[in-house]
Amino acid sequence: MVTKFMKNHFLNSKAWKLFCSLKLTIVLASITTLLAIGGSLLIPFNQKIFGGLDSTPLGLWLENGLSTAPAMTWWIAVAGILVSLLAINTLCCFIDWCFYLHARWRKCGEYLIHLGFVLIIIAFWWGSHLGFRSENNAMIVGQSKLLPELGVSLKLEAFKPLLAPSGRPMEMLNTLALYQGDELIERVETRSNHPLLWKGLVVIPMSYGQTIRGGQYVPYSILTINYDPGAKLAFTGSLLIGCGVALTLFSFYRKRARGDRPDID
Repeated sequence: MVTKFMKNHFLNSKAWKLFCSLKLTIVLASITTLLAIGGSLLIPFNQKIFGGLDSTPLGLWLENGLSTAPAMTWWIAVAGILVSLLAINTLCCFIDWCFYLHARWRKCGEYLIHLGFVLIIIAFWWGSHLGFRSENNAMIVGQSKLLPELGVSLKLEAFKPLLAPSGRPMEMLNTLALYQGDELIERVETRSNHPLLWKGLVVIPMSYGQTIRGGQYVPYSILTINYDPGAKLAFTGSLLIGCGVALTLFSFYRKRARGDRPDID
């Protein structure tokens, strides 16, 4: 009864058709694109404002940017709202397709792309508001750093920089461990392009330095610590988009082989 009511009333209402409209998709996508292109022209000439954009979660950066330089950052907030509306529009199209699946099953590929896009947007907002990014974390062997957002501590148990004859660092071998209280959760041998990965936490060795301890030079590792709780959801969305693209291409060429679609010159 609920499904029949939704099909007869809600799914045929003007409001629902507007949210599922392709015209709405085109308008939102066009305005967002133009706004992003125009706003991005401000970035190279205002590095004091936009310099930390890549090193801070967008939600935290935008909150600070709107309070200190609203005239320069408003377009990012508006673009975010438009992208969110575009995601809602896409989700409505997917829901509408689900109710008429028996009649539209051949468009599975297109709607997998829709669903994947929605998941990526959700993952992005999730990570922007609940994630964090911390750069230039200098740690010597035996030192621990508390990560209160996750309730764990990061400890550098061993570190050895491998240097070229010129003195340039070639590789940085780190033994990193995560502890919850006194309990060991994870221990990983990390190096460049092989970070510590744990439940959305990514710890990357970036460089090294030296300090004096006890009259001796002691090397320390410089780490970048990122946490993105939406990473797995974004990965799932990417897989759905990839499967959707493959299925759409397969369907198109299969139909063209049967004469259902015209040839492309």
